[in-house]
Amino acid sequence: MEKLRILLRRVFFSTYYIISSIYFPIVYNMAFKKGNLSYLSAEDFDIWKKSMLKMLKEYCQAGRSFRTLQVVNTFVKSKIYVIKKRKPDTNNTPIVVLCVRNDLKRIQMLVKHYRKLGVKRFSILDNASNDGTYEWLLKQPDIDLYRSFEKYKTKVKEGWINRIVSHYGFNRWYILTDSDELLTYIGMEEHPLNEVILYAQKNGIKRIKGLMVDMYSCKRLFENADDLQKEFRWMDTDTYIEKEAIAGKQKYIRFVGGPRYRLMDASVTLSKTPLVYFDKGTISDDAHYQFPHELLPISPFHFGILHYKFIEHDFEEYKRRAQAGSGFWSGGRAYKQIMKYVESTDGNGFYYDGSVEYKNSYSLENISIIEKIPFSEG
Repeated sequence: MEKLRILLRRVFFSTYYIISSIYFPIVYNMAFKKGNLSYLSAEDFDIWKKSMLKMLKEYCQAGRSFRTLQVVNTFVKSKIYVIKKRKPDTNNTPIVVLCVRNDLKRIQMLVKHYRKLGVKRFSILDNASNDGTYEWLLKQPDIDLYRSFEKYKTKVKEGWINRIVSHYGFNRWYILTDSDELLTYIGMEEHPLNEVILYAQKNGIKRIKGLMVDMYSCKRLFENADDLQKEFRWMDTDTYIEKEAIAGKQKYIRFVGGPRYRLMDASVTLSKTPLVYFDKGTISDDAHYQFPHELLPISPFHFGILHYKFIEHDFEEYKRRAQAGSGFWSGGRAYKQIMKYVESTDGNGFYYDGSVEYKNSYSLENISIIEKIPFSEG
């Protein structure tokens, strides 16, 4: 019975890919001639089209493709408005790319953080914010602003990310992030991002991995915090474990841990690859990694990605996603775990005897997974 099930699955996905390989080139060609992709050069368009199909084929061969189909679909079909965009540049500093909705406090913190690291250009897609986020972004001279009014889904976001990247082209560096994440690395106070890029280029590294580190206060969850970085300065350092995972057909090691694992048994993937050199054919197909997947096991973990969740206005949003069964993990499982924890503990915070204070980037040395970038050797 099991052999028959496997056989039927293979036949199904093989047939599914054959149909997709006929259908999507037609859709993509139409979008290039007079639709959403008409701004691309003929060369870049051909690369994106072939790479998307190649990625879809890999997932079909692995027996998993429907969520990846959302990336392929969104890239070509999503209506994205270019609100403001500066002329192209040849700056070696990476472009920070992200999508945001109603997150003014954290997006202001993020932009300030990356400006200090030397970032000169942000490309941000606003997903119909109505809390002042869009208006604030519109005023910032170093932010290229895009907008979509379509419904957010995890894989839809990846389609949006690729569309933004396609406006700037291949063969350059990007930082792919979320509005609640700050990329950090040991010694960043003395070494700006351009030195990280130089180190990567001299050592043939095209993607640098990071560990998401949930930051928390010593208060209860969802309490007001005027200064997020000042109050959310505590972190776990010894609760991380590795697990085997697979992307397409590529096996790799991912990490889980932190306070959500310690208190909620939530095995949320904490491994991400935020700094990426987009070779021709690179695609962001997941929030945690890029296609082609062969580079996944190679790079060491050099980044600590400080992750700021559970602030005051998150409660209603997490509650909504839990009730709607939406968000990351099938059926909004992660948000249901959060709501269950809040209800059973009356919102107890994450602080415990093992919590370590984040004082500066050298505090990351307490997390053994994160390795210091050998700038002196670069």
